[in-house]
Amino acid sequence: MAPRWAASQPSNTAASPSLRAAAASAGLVYGSDSDNQFAREPDAYWKLFSSQCALYAAELSWGAIAPSPTEENDKRDPNVAIALAGGLKLTGAHLLWHEHTPAWLEPMSRAQAQQAAAAHIQRLAGLYRGSVFSWNVVNEAINPRDHAADGLRVDSPLLRALGSDFFEAAFREARAADPGALLIYNEYDLELDTPDQEARRTALFHLLDRLQKQRIPIDGVGLQSHLKLARFGDFKESKYRAFLDELQKRGLKIVITELDVDDRGAPPAVEDRDRAVADVYARFLAAALDSPAVVALVTWGLCDPYSWLNHNVYFPQFKRPDGLPQRPLQFDAEFHPKPAFYAVLHALQRAPKRAAAKS
Repeated sequence: MAPRWAASQPSNTAASPSLRAAAASAGLVYGSDSDNQFAREPDAYWKLFSSQCALYAAELSWGAIAPSPTEENDKRDPNVAIALAGGLKLTGAHLLWHEHTPAWLEPMSRAQAQQAAAAHIQRLAGLYRGSVFSWNVVNEAINPRDHAADGLRVDSPLLRALGSDFFEAAFREARAADPGALLIYNEYDLELDTPDQEARRTALFHLLDRLQKQRIPIDGVGLQSHLKLARFGDFKESKYRAFLDELQKRGLKIVITELDVDDRGAPPAVEDRDRAVADVYARFLAAALDSPAVVALVTWGLCDPYSWLNHNVYFPQFKRPDGLPQRPLQFDAEFHPKPAFYAVLHALQRAPKRAAAKS
């Protein structure tokens, strides 16, 4: 029997519908990142992106844009200006992330480092005030494997420079600089029913409960959702729904921030791989979008050749054993919709209607 999402496929794929419109009909907002520059790719790529997306996930991490304490190059991501001119809003853009902390922060005193972090958030969030759907105020700060009592990542230049209470100042500065944006804590590996990911969920709840007890202005949680086909047997819908329910009970909104599907483990035939990837999208989103706390869906790219999973120089760990390029996204190299597109479209079309998210 054909999967339910297959019914969404039109006979003429050239006239594919818009994920942006389907999301809006459900009260959701849809977007994507792009590692490739719009201006350097075929015009058809930006046309596709702007027709499918209401959000652009910008790459403006602190370490990448700040060569010195007094200089921030906000043009580091040239797609931002194009996206904003095209009527899209920004999402993501980690304000604080241990992997993109400027090297010049480490020698500073605690007070100097805290002042520098506050100035960075004030400048960046203030610069784009009113143009941002959500900020990832802090990204990837937990790591239960480090065995800290609070579950936080121990090997972190942010923790060393700013202290373990850096969350409060970061969220308060972000709220003051851009009061209309959703303020998000963003994290990965929270989907599967495994001991490791259960420990990560426990650490996340511990952090969120502490932040809310301190009345820190956090609006929601970003769930990255980089899914792996080879491990998706450990995805249990009931377990994931219970996790989302716990977030909703805390009054938090949820943004799916970096969704894609690593197709390693699928056979080499394109048709088999595309079907397997689409089935992962369908199963995951049927559970995720059923939660009324989910307000936005962001996929980590639109077109297969531009996916980070195919940047084998920078990410050789994602190379398929057979050497074939991965097919993790909704559109192929010719910008044609794939089964993954129709799986995402079907999930958005069937998502329970909710009050429209502010975009």
